[in-house]
Amino acid sequence: MSGSGGGSWSVPVGDTCDRLTSDTALTSPSREVTSQLQPGSLLEIEIDNTAATPVVRAMFQGQVAGSITSSIIQKLVECVESGYTYIAEVTSVQGGACRVRVRAVA
Repeated sequence: MSGSGGGSWSVPVGDTCDRLTSDTALTSPSREVTSQLQPGSLLEIEIDNTAATPVVRAMFQGQVAGSITSSIIQKLVECVESGYTYIAEVTSVQGGACRVRVRAVA
């Protein structure tokens, strides 16, 4: 399955990791997983560095819900590798499409 990863990122002045946020759609969502989601569900953000290019995954109860893509995905990877933790809160689910808001955990 595929999905559109289009979305918007907000990088505050000073480019601080604790304020990095994104409103986006999951790319390649798993219908099996997204069918269990509802607005307000929280997904863990995980970085997979096994390939040449890092992949950012949104996980729900140990299963891949989909991937997060963006033009500043490298900044998100850098922040996670620097010790920041991010979650993706589901904002909408329609069929296999799932929109999330990615943000740092306070």
